[in-house]
Formats: sequence, C-alpha cells, structure tokens
Amino acid sequence: MKGEALYPADLSALITRAYARMRRHLRAGAPTLAGHAEAWMRSLASDGAEPSTYFTHPKAFPMLLLPWWLEESIAGAHDLAFHGDVVYSTLNGYYFVRMIDDLMDREREPGSEVLPALIAFHTEFQRAYHRWFPANHPFWESFVAASLAAAETASKDAGLTEIDRAQFVATSARKTAGARIPIAAVCHRSQRPDLLGPWFALVDLLGRWHQLLNDIEGWSRDLDHERQTWFLSEGARRKDPEASISEWVVADGLAWGFGELDRWMRELLDAAGELDCPPLLAYLELRQDEFVNMRERLMPGLAALKDLAAALR
Repeated sequence: MKGEALYPADLSALITRAYARMRRHLRAGAPTLAGHAEAWMRSLASDGAEPSTYFTHPKAFPMLLLPWWLEESIAGAHDLAFHGDVVYSTLNGYYFVRMIDDLMDREREPGSEVLPALIAFHTEFQRAYHRWFPANHPFWESFVAASLAAAETASKDAGLTEIDRAQFVATSARKTAGARIPIAAVCHRSQRPDLLGPWFALVDLLGRWHQLLNDIEGWSRDLDHERQTWFLSEGARRKDPEASISEWVVADGLAWGFGELDRWMRELLDAAGELDCPPLLAYLELRQDEFVNMRERLMPGLAALKDLAAALR
C-alpha cells in the first residue's frame, strides 16, 4: 500500500498545511534560519521529494496516523482544527528529536547554521497545545513525562557499548515516547483518560517491533558506523568465537530476529484487537503481510549462503 492510500485525504491536507505553517513561522521570525532549516528537512526525504513524504511513507512509524485513528474510534469523526494543531506539534517535535539524534549518531550531523532551529522546533512543539489545554490540565503531566523519557533514552543510548533484551525493551519504548504526546492530547480532549494506558502500551509495543525491524534492515550500515544495537549485540554474544558478525547474520541472526518480530507482532495484533479500532488492526495486518513476504523472499537465499559458508570452512 502506498502512503497516499494509507493516509486519508483530510489528514494529508492537515500535514500539508502544517508544513506551510512551519515555513511561514520560520520565514517571518528567522528568515536566514528558515532557509537552512528547510534545506535540512528536505534532505531527510528521498530523491528531493516533499518533506511530508518522509512521514507518509507506508513504512514510517505511524505517529500521525495513531492519534487520527484514536480520535475516530472515540468520536467517529475528527475535530480538524484541533487535529491540525496535533499534526503541527508532532512534526515540530519529531524534527527537534531527530536533529538531536543525528548529532549524537554522527552519521548525518546537521551543520552549525541549522542547529538554532532546535529552539523554534521545541517552542512550536509545545505551543501548539496551549490553546487546547490550560497550564494546570493533566495533559501536561503526560507531555512532561514523555519528553523526559525521550531525553533519558538519548542520554542512556550515548553510553551503551552493548545492549541486552531488557535494555532494548526499555529504550525502544522511550524512543517512541514522543508518540505518546498526541495520543494523550486526543484522550484528554475527548475526556477519555482511561484510554491512556492501553494506547500507551500499544505505542510502546509498536515502537519495539518497528525499532527491531529497522535495526535488522540496517545492520550492515550500523556495523560499518560502529553503532551499537540490540541485534548486533546479540550477534556478538551468540556467534562462534571465530565467526564474524556478518557470518552470524547470514547463518542464524536473521532467522533469530524474524522470530522475535513474529512474537511481538502477535502481541501487537492481540493488543490492537482490544482497542476497537479497525484501521489500526488493518494497518498491523498489512505490516505483518509485508514482513512475511520479505522473509519468504530472503530465506531461500540465506539458506544457500549458509550452505556455501559451511562448505568453505
């Protein structure tokens, strides 16, 4: 399924307007910075595409779809004025976190001329909710908790030299903690704080599945850049002493990782089934089908490579 088919027309329009709003805000208050920030945002999208395509790609984490589906499951419709601010905040929050992550990973470090955009991104990330929630509203407790969880994860990740399962589960949940904020906004706006727990749990579990899939697909790049992931740490622990990480990936690693993804997807489908949200369930089933197809394409070739490696020893 293509991104345009996955994202409803009303939501796509809100995303387009949110980008236009970001550009207007920056150009009006900081025109020099605006040019650098817009170039950096475009650089994240592939092949010079519009920045919005970065978020609407069908394999992107569905941070904009989740609150949309949640509001639909509660009310059967959408408050487009409110949701326009949800989208706008989420885009600013993502760019704020992404720029920090790129600096820490040192793979695609933003230039010094664009770093002041962090101030603008964080200001708008928070300010978008001011007209919907007064200062003493419980929503802000969720906002602060999620923000601190994301900051704690970034700090912990910077010092890790190896990662075990418990650390991965904890950090992957915190890495997507920012996606809890729009969920909290919808729950509080709809006067359904009882949904915070189950939807937060769904976000954490989806973040875990999504992160492991990314780490498996990007294992070679991570190895080249000496970035530690749980997948590579497991390889170092599980491989034969004389074997390389690459040999472990071909021989056993991908099969092991696919098994973990299978188990977590089953948990995801069970959790989504309890939320009475058909679009969410359909999305997860689609991602599962895509994953199964990818695995079926890869496994015969991996088996042949494994046999060849054994024969050459």
